[in-house]
Parts: sequence; structure tokens; C-alpha cells
Amino acid sequence: MIMAAGSGLGLGALVVAAIAFGWYTARNDRSAGWTGQVLLALGTLLLSVGVLSRALNGHGWPFVTPADTAVGIALLALGFYLGWAWASREPGAGFAIAIVALALLSYGLSQQPKAPLTQPLPPTNALLSASFTMCGGAFLALSAAISLSSLARIWGASRFPGWRWLPQESSRQASELFVRWALFFLAIGLAIDMWWVQATSIAETGLGFRNDAQQAGIAIAWLIYFMALRLCARSRWRGWPWAAILVVGFVCVLPILLEVSWLENTLPI
Repeated sequence: MIMAAGSGLGLGALVVAAIAFGWYTARNDRSAGWTGQVLLALGTLLLSVGVLSRALNGHGWPFVTPADTAVGIALLALGFYLGWAWASREPGAGFAIAIVALALLSYGLSQQPKAPLTQPLPPTNALLSASFTMCGGAFLALSAAISLSSLARIWGASRFPGWRWLPQESSRQASELFVRWALFFLAIGLAIDMWWVQATSIAETGLGFRNDAQQAGIAIAWLIYFMALRLCARSRWRGWPWAAILVVGFVCVLPILLEVSWLENTLPI
């Protein structure tokens, strides 16, 4: 009951926060921006209480399905955004992060099993790997939301001069910083997967840990984002090309981060 109440109230708060951020963007109403942040924080807190209630009852502790992972990435991304927005006093990307989080949460909560599903606590190494991977995914989601806001600013600058957008230079610097943090966490999660989880699985069962397709996907995504960071140092790749890479890249890498069902198949090598 607590989980259902927290999820419902939390989603409602996020929807109202998105409306407040939209008003802030359209009217440059600073008070609406701060209202959106408060509502976003409230929604994040309520949703976190719902997830924690589910975890403490053993029903999927902590994240055991792609739907759970989507919820985890959304909540972490909201938390990272709130920390960054309050530190920089810049709520400009609030509307975009609210939309991205709502999309992830809508998918995650709609895919939850109807009946409670009791799951034991996974091994420490698997728990650490999943946690670092989700942190990396959350930073990628935040960078994609900031880039989406930047693309909207570029598109609407000549059409709606009165709208409030995140400044271009601030947008690029913030998105670049969050991509660097994402690569850091993804690298740690991948290393734990390959050298700790894999080794433990072989030692205990004689078989490898069967998520090699996800490992390969994360490694490829890591290299692509790393090369994008190198290109970002050149002036012609700044602006909309950099923002478009982050938005498209997140859409492409999200199924890998969520470990959708087709990733359970091993690579034919």
C-alpha cells in the first residue's frame, strides 16, 4: 500500500513539476522554476519511499528486472539534477529531465508484477556492479535531458525569443561533466562484472556469468562516448552536434543499461 501511494503521489508531483517548468520556460517566471524544483524533490522523495517499501518487504530487492532498473535510473537522475540545479542555481533543464524521468518511471511502474515477487538479496559483487551501472545510466540520462533542452533552445531561439533556455555554454559544460562521470561509473561497473562477478560465477558453478552481450554493449557505448568527448574539444562539434549525439546515444544505450530480455543470450563466439 505504501508503495502504491508513494508511486501515485510521486508521479503526480512530477507531472505538476513538469507543468511548472514549462511555465518557467515559456514565461521566464523564476518563481515557477523554483516551484518546479520543490515539486520535483517532493516527487522524488515519495517515489523513493515507495521503492524502499518494496525493497524492505523483499519484493525485488533492490533492482531485479529491466523495469526496476528504469525506475532506479530515473530516481538517481532526478537526484543528480536536483543537486546540480541547487548548486548552480540554474533550473533551465528541469522540464526536460522531468519528461525523461516520467518516461522511464511510466515504463518501470507499468511493468511491475501484479502480485508481490519475493527476491533474495543478490551477492555483494552483483549488487555493486548493478549500482555503478545505474549511476552511469543516470548521469547519461541527465546529460541527454540537458542536451534535449539545448536542442530546444537552438530550435526555438528565433521563434520564441521570450522563452527561457539553459545558456548554450553552460549546457555544453554541464553535459560534458556528466558524461565524464557516467563513463567513470560505467567503467567501474564493467570491471566488477568482468573480474569479480565473472570469476565468482566460474569458481562456484564452473560457468561464466551469462550477461556477456550486455558487457559488450556497455564497452562499445563507453568507447563511443569517449570518442564523442574528444570530438567535443573541437569547435565545429559543439552546439547542436554534441547535443544530438548525447540524445541519440542515450536512446540507443538505454536497452543495454536496462538489460532487456534479448541480452540474456550469449554472443555466438
